Amino acid sequence: MRRLAATNAWTPQGLFKVLGLTVLLVGLLSINYIGLGLSTAASQTPVQLLLVALCDTLVLSYFVVSSRRTGWKEWGAVFAVLYGMVYVLTAIESVYLGNLLSARTVLTLLANGAVTSSVFAGALVWAFRGRAEGAPNARLHMGLGEWAWKIIAAAAVYLGLFILFGFAVYIPIAKALDPVSLAQEQTAASMAAGLVFPIELLRGALWALLAVPAILVLPFGWKKTAVMVGLLMAVPLSITLFLTTSMTAGLQVAHFVELFGENMVFGLALLWLMHLRSRLPGRAE
Repeated sequence: MRRLAATNAWTPQGLFKVLGLTVLLVGLLSINYIGLGLSTAASQTPVQLLLVALCDTLVLSYFVVSSRRTGWKEWGAVFAVLYGMVYVLTAIESVYLGNLLSARTVLTLLANGAVTSSVFAGALVWAFRGRAEGAPNARLHMGLGEWAWKIIAAAAVYLGLFILFGFAVYIPIAKALDPVSLAQEQTAASMAAGLVFPIELLRGALWALLAVPAILVLPFGWKKTAVMVGLLMAVPLSITLFLTTSMTAGLQVAHFVELFGENMVFGLALLWLMHLRSRLPGRAE
């Protein structure tokens, strides 16, 4: 029954819903709710805006129709992915990227993201309504001590991946595509170099916590859940880079490859970590 439900996004009716939701997301992303006008993405990168909306809608639609939850619980899981992982975690980096992410930019990002994420999450849940709610899974029923060490370990894993993908993936690609802009970016970031590792550790812990609602509502086995969580972490954030007008095309490509790979691997590692030494009844789900 659940397997059939998960294919609903790809039926003719489901694809029509996906198209409508994509149009809605384009509209939501086209408005600057602070300035009450067109967003920068709508006026300067309309083609990229359509691509971002389509990719986000495809991934999140599959997530919603696969979910074992409905209503507010499902809305909360989608909101955590879209607002938390894309907007909040980006805003946190402004602590050491103040020259690239000004206070006004962060405020606009968070305000516009809150409206877009809440409305779009509600539209997704409404569009694919009518599914029966599945039984709760037994995942993540852990004691506080186990929660604590796994979240700390997840933060450390994320920091390690941040460093690895930064040096082994991002810098080589950026040097090849746009060395001048890379040097300027590194100069700006170096002004707050002492904050980078602590902030990224914090972001790693928040990534793990924001993934919890998605882990709980997905009905798949642990391996497939890991892939789905990896995609939820990787796609919406990395694809949004192409709406950034303050970044050159070369750096956009380099950051996209870096973030997609880094977050995909982190999603897989997080699920392995959460499942490690698990004594849960749902271990073999």
